[in-house]
Amino acid sequence: MTRPVWLGLALAISCTSARRYYLPSELPVLDGDAFLSVAPGPWPEVPVVLDASATVPDDLVLPTLHALMALPGAMDACDAQTGRPRPDATEYCAAIYRTPDDWRVSWPVRDMATSTRACRPPFGGVDDVDFGRDLPIFGYAHNHPCGAEVSAKDLVVWPLAKSGEGLWVMMAYATTPSGRLARDAKGQPVSTWGWLATGHRSAPRFYKWNPAGEVFLWDATQKHWSFQATCRPRPSSAIRPHGAPPDCSSAVHP
Repeated sequence: MTRPVWLGLALAISCTSARRYYLPSELPVLDGDAFLSVAPGPWPEVPVVLDASATVPDDLVLPTLHALMALPGAMDACDAQTGRPRPDATEYCAAIYRTPDDWRVSWPVRDMATSTRACRPPFGGVDDVDFGRDLPIFGYAHNHPCGAEVSAKDLVVWPLAKSGEGLWVMMAYATTPSGRLARDAKGQPVSTWGWLATGHRSAPRFYKWNPAGEVFLWDATQKHWSFQATCRPRPSSAIRPHGAPPDCSSAVHP
C-alpha cells in the first residue's frame, strides 16, 4: 500500500473512529514475505511525543500500554473455571519508533488465526503517514490477555534489519529495516526494548526488558521502572513447544 493511501486511510479512520487495529492479512509486506509485515503509523489512540533524547520516553510507552489494554479481548479474557484464555482472548503488537521530529507508535496488529496464538510484530517496520518508511524501530509493545508474566519467547523478539548479504537478522539495537542504526548524542547505538501490559484492568502490571534480559516493572507510586531480575530464555521442547518459563536470577514480582 502506498503512502498516499495510508494517509487517506488514516484520515478516514480518524473521522469514523471505527478501526482500532489491523490484521496481518491487511498489511503490506517486504520481499514478498508475510513474516515481514509493515504496520501503518502513527496510531491515533496514542499521541506523539516531542522528545529529543535517544531513550524511548515513558510519556509514549505508558499511554501505549494503557491503549493496548483497552482493545477487545486484551485483558481479563480468562475462563474463570479453567484459567485458560477464552475464545476472545487476543494479543496485540505495536512498534515503537522515532521520526526526525518525534516519537510515535504504530497501529497494533492482531493475529486472528487462533485466539491464543501470540501476535506477530510488524518486522517489516512502519509506514508513517508523515515520514514514510525506513524509520528506526526501538522495540515492540504487546499485551498478555490472561495475566501471564514475561515469557521466554518475549525475551528473544527484536527488530529485524536487512544485512548487506540480503539476509534479515534480529538486532539488539534500534534500527531501520534497511539496517541503519539509531544513535545517541555520542554516536553510540541505542539498545532496543520490549514492553508488556499484563495483569488485570483494575491492577495492571507493566514490564520492560532489554536484550541483556534485564526485566523492570513500572512502579506507579514512585513513577519509575523498578529492576526485577535478569532472565534468560529456555529452549522449547516436545513437552513445552512454546518454551519453558524464563530462567531468572530472582522471582519477578507477580
